[in-house]
Amino acid sequence: MTTFDHLLHLAQAGARLLHIASYEWERVRGHVIGLSNRVDLPLHIWSQSTGLLACKPDGQNADEDRDATDPMEMLRRIHDSELSGIWLMEDFHPFLREEHHPLLRWLRELARLPASPRKLVILSTPLPGLPIDLRKEIPTIELELPGVDDLRVVLQDAADAARVHATADEALLDAARGLTVMEARLAFGKAAAELRRLDHGAVPLVAREKERIIKQSEVLEYYETRASMADVGGLDQLKAWLDRRGRAFGAGAREYGLDAPKGVLLLGVQGCGKSLLAKAVAATWQFPLLRFDMGKVFGGIVGQSEGNIRTALQVAQALAPCVLWIDEIEKGLAGMGSSDQTDGGTTARVVGTLLTWMQEKRDPVFVVATANRIEMLPPELLRKGRFDEIFFVDLPTSAVREEILSIHLKKKGRAPKDYDVAGLAARSVGFSGAELEEAIREGLFEAFAEGRELHTEHITRALDRTFPLSRTMREQIESLRQWAKVRARLAAGEPPEPLPGEQVAGDVPRLRQEATRNPFIPGART
Repeated sequence: MTTFDHLLHLAQAGARLLHIASYEWERVRGHVIGLSNRVDLPLHIWSQSTGLLACKPDGQNADEDRDATDPMEMLRRIHDSELSGIWLMEDFHPFLREEHHPLLRWLRELARLPASPRKLVILSTPLPGLPIDLRKEIPTIELELPGVDDLRVVLQDAADAARVHATADEALLDAARGLTVMEARLAFGKAAAELRRLDHGAVPLVAREKERIIKQSEVLEYYETRASMADVGGLDQLKAWLDRRGRAFGAGAREYGLDAPKGVLLLGVQGCGKSLLAKAVAATWQFPLLRFDMGKVFGGIVGQSEGNIRTALQVAQALAPCVLWIDEIEKGLAGMGSSDQTDGGTTARVVGTLLTWMQEKRDPVFVVATANRIEMLPPELLRKGRFDEIFFVDLPTSAVREEILSIHLKKKGRAPKDYDVAGLAARSVGFSGAELEEAIREGLFEAFAEGRELHTEHITRALDRTFPLSRTMREQIESLRQWAKVRARLAAGEPPEPLPGEQVAGDVPRLRQEATRNPFIPGART
């Protein structure tokens, strides 16, 4: 069902008061004008800056009462009017606050008007969310982001305004998906000003403008990734699983009976390639990659957090098929259990919105979530239905360390055959991929300072000076492995290696997060 159909059916059902949430005032007006024409009721448009306007069936406006700028008086006037009609109240969100109780009460009175004369009041706001005393009486409609057909109209308008030729290239329209009408018009207009045409050649310009606009939201970041699966060492079982899931996005999958894959949760040790894999998946499948920063969802204004996550999920759906990368998801979910005591339930509502969306979504948005600390994850996230599968990414084995060292040597312009890669792998038991990469970088710095070419000995010294997480966080890694044995699939095709036997000396100070201690064990107290 389209947004207009939803709006029409609510009006035909006898609704007296409706709420439309969208930044796109032009599309909201278009839907309401279409509704006015369909139900044959005159349309009036009000805002605090223009007063009351009479809107004609073709969308042209005429002054009706420019002095009618007080919202309270306007609501009283609608309530007392003997005339039928539709009143669109634009940018009404500043008045939908608890401190405006008399105004909210007038809205409730409007919601209870008799069937004759036929009156319909439509509140337009940028974001969803109503005061608690209005939620049960006013249905809310969230306007979806424009689809390809809407963007085709915007493209032609932008071309006419710039007086350039436009070709409705599918790639060009796809490049603008995820933008509002206003943002798409600006992106097309900017490309037209630079190229003096709007065709396939404008795709990179529109995509770059979209990247800037999405990044401006501060919640989503549009990634242009060049990573590939060849950059990811090991993880054979996970790669094979992703290859099978990727095929389910292809032609014929829906007809075969396959649902669109939901996503994957990657648990494991820090620095073992979980984030790199998210980038590689998007590049391999040739999908847009969106990085979703859960920490930036939460805002100080009432309702802003809920609005931020809805906007982010709408953008992801508009860009589908795409990969939505949620890095270190446990940090964004922290505090969910105590949300009602600490933040009025905001965290719980935001997380609930995300979990419901993950469960119910039908659009091909593949979620790749990464996590390092399982104890911070709510049980609701781990149950089947949120993700297709949960994989445990462990420290690389000897063979995989050789592969990782070879990958990073090649990236630095060195031939792996010129180095004792097998010896380096044997010397680096318990090292993560990130620590191996850093050892090569450190070796390069040392060799450059000596005025020599990089040799195996430089990397060896760098490894010897490194204290990997497998030593400083040994207990957590062992605990993580035990948890994953019965709750997750191994990302690698071979069992993990035992952690190095060397223990950190007992008298070395340790951070609280480096180990958990039971204070009731005799001798454990300090």
